[in-house]
Amino acid sequence: MLVSEILNGLPKFLEWMVLFDLSAVRQLTDDAIVRGMYHLPEDIDLDPYSHAILTSHGRFLASGTRQWLSEPNSGKGWSPKMIKSSLADRFESQLALFEVDESHCFGLGEQSPFAPVLLHVKIDADGYGAARAIFDREPTQKHYELLQAVGVKFLGGETQDNYYIARFRNRLPVHIHAGILSHFSRTGHCNLFFLQHGNIDSLLEEGLLKAAAVRIKFAKNRAYQAVAQLATAACQDSDLAMTCQPPAPAPSFSYGNLVPLGFALQALNVATAEEDAADNIADARQNLSQFLADNSQDGLWAFQTGRLITATDSALVLQGFTDPAAVQALEIFADGRGGYYPQLWSEREEAGKMLLDASCRHWCQTDYATTCLVRGLQQRAGLPTTTSLAYLEAGFAQRSGLYFANPYLVDYALAQAIELDPAAASLRQQLLTEMLASMNADYSFGTYDLAFSTALAILCLARLGCNGRTLRSAQLRLLDFIDSEGKFPTATPFYSSLRLDANIPMKNILGLLFAHKVASDGQQQQIKKVEGEYHSISLYLDTHGKISTAVAALALAANCNPAAYDLDWQQSDLQAIHPRYQCTQHCEYIAKFALPYYLQGVYA
Repeated sequence: MLVSEILNGLPKFLEWMVLFDLSAVRQLTDDAIVRGMYHLPEDIDLDPYSHAILTSHGRFLASGTRQWLSEPNSGKGWSPKMIKSSLADRFESQLALFEVDESHCFGLGEQSPFAPVLLHVKIDADGYGAARAIFDREPTQKHYELLQAVGVKFLGGETQDNYYIARFRNRLPVHIHAGILSHFSRTGHCNLFFLQHGNIDSLLEEGLLKAAAVRIKFAKNRAYQAVAQLATAACQDSDLAMTCQPPAPAPSFSYGNLVPLGFALQALNVATAEEDAADNIADARQNLSQFLADNSQDGLWAFQTGRLITATDSALVLQGFTDPAAVQALEIFADGRGGYYPQLWSEREEAGKMLLDASCRHWCQTDYATTCLVRGLQQRAGLPTTTSLAYLEAGFAQRSGLYFANPYLVDYALAQAIELDPAAASLRQQLLTEMLASMNADYSFGTYDLAFSTALAILCLARLGCNGRTLRSAQLRLLDFIDSEGKFPTATPFYSSLRLDANIPMKNILGLLFAHKVASDGQQQQIKKVEGEYHSISLYLDTHGKISTAVAALALAANCNPAAYDLDWQQSDLQAIHPRYQCTQHCEYIAKFALPYYLQGVYA
């Protein structure tokens, strides 16, 4: 049957009705779920029917071959010809605004004290529903951040013929999955949302909060399982490392098998502590902990098995341990003035030290991000802190990391350093204000490595005490990035840079730049001029997703009180977004913000 024929076959007195094109819906999921969505008998064959129709007086199925509506349990029905006064007659003026027979979902109704409302949805090949609704005025949009929980996004609207035409986009696979997780117990809330002209009352807010909590828990557990599998594989295969990508045309190579596992162990620690943790999570955690212990050197770690131990790498691996002795061992990297060197060095071959040359001389100074990580570890281990708040405050405006390719990773380190310090309230607020200003309109963070940046930002917000609706909105946005295996996209957390020999003739440098530009095939330029020097930048990709998935799992597990509405900052006069958060590529951020301060010797 056509939609218009169904509307002519439904009696005028119905308070509301919404119908669904079964052929379109069945392309999105299997028939068992379709039956569950509309509370149809489990054994009913859907093939003879064109539409499922939900109404204020029960549910019906429309025949695909003749004008006939039937009640699915009894099989009794009627022909539209039996209806003297129909819904089509009652809503004639509103129906004139849309081509009703082109819809895959169509609803209309009226609930006192609200005016009549109409909904028209078309589903595209990618499973997105383009929805238009006739409201009497623009909705307030209060609590609209929670619509993410059911895959819905408000796209704005316009006034037409004394109506407000609101536009929404419905990501239907997400919408259906949210229904599955709730056993389709709140399907009536969709109708209520539109009957109330898009205004979310306390009942709908509560339902959306429940949907959000269930979806986040489901995704978190999937991510935990993915981390456990990655950790188990890494323990069995030492080549399951990060990928070092030097400037083209030099080839990429595997390097960095230990540091990612610190984040993985941290996620498995949190997972194991939860009441419903799966047994394989505990096994993976135990095996990973032992693997890292076996690959330590004097209680500390290198980036890659058997290589030089560093403070930066050790502090990152220690994200997964509570080990006061190892934290105390980091004092060999202290400069005695509150800062920590990323590694030790010497101008001649010496055990445990990097061989110094002109290309890496800028590595030989204290590192702000590493210092923050060490301070955070000291606090967590109950050890005295050796870095003053004044030190952190002095470096705040220009904060960066010698090896950190993402500004939110630096913020993550700083948030750890000040989270537990009662005297750091002012610095926490400064960091929180800058981070909130950088939040995108869709509650994500950053412009590159969006999932990783958003997950890091969530962890920072939680550590800085911002754990209400803002945090929940960002967690919901993070769900958009998880794949079917529970993994999150590859990120590039780290970099290293080497200064090109200042004695190289300019024509040779120009030739090198040209060769790199050709070989990089349009990718970001990894040879940059910074502070008057040319530097080659190597990027370290989290190829297997160990870091990105672990950090995302931790972000989804962050304690949150979503009933606490803390989005008022959106209407306040927040400071402008700091340019560090607006860089569109890793190398742009590195050249403009991460590297210059080390070339200037700011942290020396």
